Amino acid sequence: MAIENNNRETGQDLPPAHADGAQQLSPAGAARRRLARIGGSGVLMTLASQGAMAALVCKSPSGSLSGNLTSNAPAAVSCSGVSPGYWKNHPSAWSDTGVKCGDHFKDYFYTAGAAGYCDVRCMDILDHQDYDTCNIGMHIMATYLNVTSGMISFMKPETVTSMWREYITTNQYVPAAGAKPWNAADIVLYLQSTQS
Repeated sequence: MAIENNNRETGQDLPPAHADGAQQLSPAGAARRRLARIGGSGVLMTLASQGAMAALVCKSPSGSLSGNLTSNAPAAVSCSGVSPGYWKNHPSAWSDTGVKCGDHFKDYFYTAGAAGYCDVRCMDILDHQDYDTCNIGMHIMATYLNVTSGMISFMKPETVTSMWREYITTNQYVPAAGAKPWNAADIVLYLQSTQS
């Protein structure tokens, strides 16, 4: 698991197969499978069609709980976010986002009372920070860059910043009225599922 997490954060690919010859899921595929566990029912959903999974994942956090697995999303929806490792290793790609590598995380996200997050730069949060529980700040920043660059079009920048603000002030995020609150690991899992 440590190798998988390290590879996910650095943007490196995992080996294509286990030693026993069974095919291994990509980090995004594994995240999508785990995402199905945090929905309202807690039942693991196995989806044979990648298009069906895209219809589930390529929705706002509240939309991901609806259980609508039909592939009738508009063709104009973009759901091809990239990992924090990509943004860390490709600073030239930031030019399409309106965010500068040297900007501070607090320039885009609420950080009052959030030790560490107040002084970290946007580029630096894309590396593991000891205070960054489950690397949530890392994934929030990558998702924000994905949204502002147009790689993800089903969310708005305000959705990402409000998700962060609710989490940092309440230590949870409630994706929809009446839904089970998400902790840091749940939020990260959702954000990872939006990465291709």
